[in-house]
Amino acid sequence: MYIFNKIFFTVIILCQIIRAQDHWETAIFADDQWRYIVPNSELPTNWNAIDFDDSFWLESEGGFGYEDDDDGTIINQTISVYFRKSFTVENLLKLSSAVISADYDDGFVAYLNGHEVARSYNLSDPGTFVPFDETTSYDHEASLYQGGFPENILLDSLLLDSVLINGENMFSVQVHNVDINSSDMSGNFYLTFGITDESEFFSQPPEWFQDPVVFGESHLPLVVIDTYGAEIPDDPRIPAYMGIINNSSGLNHIDDDFNDYDGHITIERRGNSSQGNGKTPYRFETVDSEGENNNVELLGMPEENDWVLYAPWQDKSMVRNILIYQLSNELGRYASKTKLVELYLNNEYKGIYVLMEKIKRDNNRVDISKLNPDEVEGDDLTGGYILKFDWYYTGDNIGGFASEYNGMIYNYHYPKPSDIVAEQEEYIENYIYDFETIMMGNNISTNSTAYDSIINIDSFVDFILLQELAKNVDAYRLSSYIYKDKDSIDSRLTAGPIWDFNHGFGNCDYGQTWETDNWLIEYDPTGDPIAFWWERLWQGSNFQSKTSSRYTELRSNIFSEEHINSIIDSTVSYLGDAIDRNFTRWPLLGNYVWPNYYVFDSYEEEIDYLKSWIANRLAWMDSQILLLNIDNSTMLSNVNLSHAYPNPFNPDIYIQYKVELGGDVILNIYDILGNKIKTLVSEYKPVGNYISKWDATNENGEKCPSGQYFYQLQTSDIVQSKRMILLK
Repeated sequence: MYIFNKIFFTVIILCQIIRAQDHWETAIFADDQWRYIVPNSELPTNWNAIDFDDSFWLESEGGFGYEDDDDGTIINQTISVYFRKSFTVENLLKLSSAVISADYDDGFVAYLNGHEVARSYNLSDPGTFVPFDETTSYDHEASLYQGGFPENILLDSLLLDSVLINGENMFSVQVHNVDINSSDMSGNFYLTFGITDESEFFSQPPEWFQDPVVFGESHLPLVVIDTYGAEIPDDPRIPAYMGIINNSSGLNHIDDDFNDYDGHITIERRGNSSQGNGKTPYRFETVDSEGENNNVELLGMPEENDWVLYAPWQDKSMVRNILIYQLSNELGRYASKTKLVELYLNNEYKGIYVLMEKIKRDNNRVDISKLNPDEVEGDDLTGGYILKFDWYYTGDNIGGFASEYNGMIYNYHYPKPSDIVAEQEEYIENYIYDFETIMMGNNISTNSTAYDSIINIDSFVDFILLQELAKNVDAYRLSSYIYKDKDSIDSRLTAGPIWDFNHGFGNCDYGQTWETDNWLIEYDPTGDPIAFWWERLWQGSNFQSKTSSRYTELRSNIFSEEHINSIIDSTVSYLGDAIDRNFTRWPLLGNYVWPNYYVFDSYEEEIDYLKSWIANRLAWMDSQILLLNIDNSTMLSNVNLSHAYPNPFNPDIYIQYKVELGGDVILNIYDILGNKIKTLVSEYKPVGNYISKWDATNENGEKCPSGQYFYQLQTSDIVQSKRMILLK
């Protein structure tokens, strides 16, 4: 086993609390009066002892540092600063444990009565001497001034008994900088004790203080990662070592041997907005000792080298993604396999994570053909491709092409933008152009034969049903994938796989997605553009009939409330005591976390709400789904004027309408004050479906300013108006 594992566990084993505790009290605060010195030469070796004469040191308010406005005493630019403070222990037997809360920039070593009890990873090995002019191996940012939490080091009663005495004791710290020219430095330290009974010796802890997590046994596999002291960046991946404990007994302890994985990885942060969460999501690759890709099984999931550690944060149930991915797989539509784990990163407990497959072309993932750069003609050229809808400026792979009709960006997921060659780009762009051209046809709402040879209709039906069941606010616009294999295997475009539903199932306070009624595909919850053909598909009578039939089929089994609740209940049961550890580490219950619509005080309430929301959503879908079997011409008898797309728009918008009875038709554009801007149609129209384009100009051909406008359809027996937004 790799040597870091042994070092790690010497720390963790000390974190087993021996004496029971009643409450916590803080003996030393960062802003207390401390003795301190900024050295220009080596200090005596006993500088951290009780009996050391520090009378020639300065005395001032802690913490000590500069530039970040988080220190009580500002010092000159330096490599190191040393500070110490005494405290009195009245009854050592009543101290169950201690927590050192360290908020620092860039590294530190802490001592009790001259004994080292804590050290940052960016200084030399524990127990070794650290000279006054030693710099840290990497920088580390303080957290409290940014609204974060300090690092907590838990010391048990056995350690306290060995280093403390009844009477006067000394807490000492040396803080080191990454470089003499570093722009900032900080050292803010707290010492808090667990008291075994109702005795009062010190003061109430700071408001941010959290009870430390004490690890016992877990039914969840344990993932242990060491980055060799380095901070994990957004990009690129850095070397690290990972071990996974997953005992056949079903009980795992932090000091057990690594038995599922024991080897090297490279790791980076992942996600878009989720990177701002306290609990950071990660992406890692399993590699060999030389840093080369190493395909392995993890926790029974098929061999690969690309993996994700998803960090439930906004979703306090920690169930939503697991639930929808399982439902998708039960439908026969690949979604990432998942395993619930508890993560330890650099000796720090990080809570419950979901170890899962990264979306990738692979025989065991998105099972399409490998597309090599030299495959540029014939059948070889026709697949495989994975395209993604997402913010074009974020994500793993930035690069793609725009829709010819509404400018929607198709991002290259596979091959990567850096790997795809010109012939392949041209092929897939033309393929999508042909598809979109078909979907723009006038008769698309009543005739699916135009597109049934170019798309796998059943996959699109399943994709929409999963999105609509969850009423996922990101549906169709973000984290949405489509893919295509070689023509010799399947010439059609396939929807999926699904991804990222932590804001679904009523867990979002915008876009009316917390409500259990309405089809998400029929309105725009965010204003972000989506591919126009989603709505065009949905309007088709044949497509709606297929959707209705598929939903009716699923409702008796996979989409049954009983089955869905069984997945939720089994997941919650499996999490067990880990739930308490997670929310002790991350006290989110009872607090608003963007974009929660409801805030509950307990985990049980979170789960009850999830179940209730799903039940109500299914009931609404039940009431509506049979309507999709009604002939489209009948459906539209009262909805002559359809939604325009894209909306918002710039520069062009397409307005779809249906004439039920032949007659005179007028289609006008009005501004928000009711002034007529332009007449698009004013003529006799026979029965049929029509599309008119407005190029955002007035009757004189002048460009209209950005803002809200209305399009109005008038026939002999009906007048309908809808809103649209012209962007700059």
